[in-house]
Amino acid sequence: MSSELIAVTLSLTSALMFAFTFTLVRVGVKTASSETALWVTLAINVVFLWGWSLVGYGWQFGDWWQWRYFVLAGIFAPLLGRLFQFLGMAKLGSNITTPLTLTHPVVSLVLAMAFLGESLTTLGLFGALLVIVGSVVVGSQGGKNKTASLKTVPKTYLVLPMIASFSYGISMVFRKIGIDIGTDAVTAAAVTTTSSWFFASLYTGVTGGFKQIRCTRKEFGFFIFAGIFSSFGPVLLFFAMQYSDLVVVAPLASTTPLFVLLMSYIFIRADEIFTTKVVMGTIATVLGVMMVSVYGIA
Repeated sequence: MSSELIAVTLSLTSALMFAFTFTLVRVGVKTASSETALWVTLAINVVFLWGWSLVGYGWQFGDWWQWRYFVLAGIFAPLLGRLFQFLGMAKLGSNITTPLTLTHPVVSLVLAMAFLGESLTTLGLFGALLVIVGSVVVGSQGGKNKTASLKTVPKTYLVLPMIASFSYGISMVFRKIGIDIGTDAVTAAAVTTTSSWFFASLYTGVTGGFKQIRCTRKEFGFFIFAGIFSSFGPVLLFFAMQYSDLVVVAPLASTTPLFVLLMSYIFIRADEIFTTKVVMGTIATVLGVMMVSVYGIA
């Protein structure tokens, strides 16, 4: 199997893991707060990934400085990215929030071209623009369900998934720089999520937010599974980065909406927006990221 095919497979599988995560969180935050979902899933990430790292690779922190890029990446995502994405999902539903958040490959591609020396072809650039257009179409649509319709909530909530997009995009660049230095994917994911969890805990403690972190036993069960799936996601993503450039990995890893749309329809369609434009916008977004993957490298 070629390195490019391995990267494609790993990237798509990573997207599937995150789709499971977001769907489970969407179910869980019906009563629990977005902050609870963020902190609990991050805590599970930390425990799961460090256990995996120590058992599989042992202690490897003689030189802490080599992990600096993953610490920076963790501040932007999962921390800021996941926080604003969960907030967006609570206000707008996953079928609007996820495609808008999907614009983060454009952020990553621009930064990759500016700082990593990567470049895009004309068709690759068209694909990136298609991502933006498809996402805007999805984000501009309201549905019949009042609990998840932009007709009944301020459109200023659209800024939530957009902040998530920038956070994910910046994080991807730091992760690529770090993984190119040479390290194992599991420990890299553990450092990244630990950074997110630490700063999330620090902020929550300073603001007295721990009093608001509570959920039912059933919701906690959803969060446990979401945390496990979201632990596999970044590990697979780091493995993919070891086999290919960011201009390939970032768009492919963002095909999550294709999986989220299917899962939402099967499990929670009563709470989601399913207009023709939402579906077409999601398809356009996915086609865009696929174009960037196929034609992106100059």
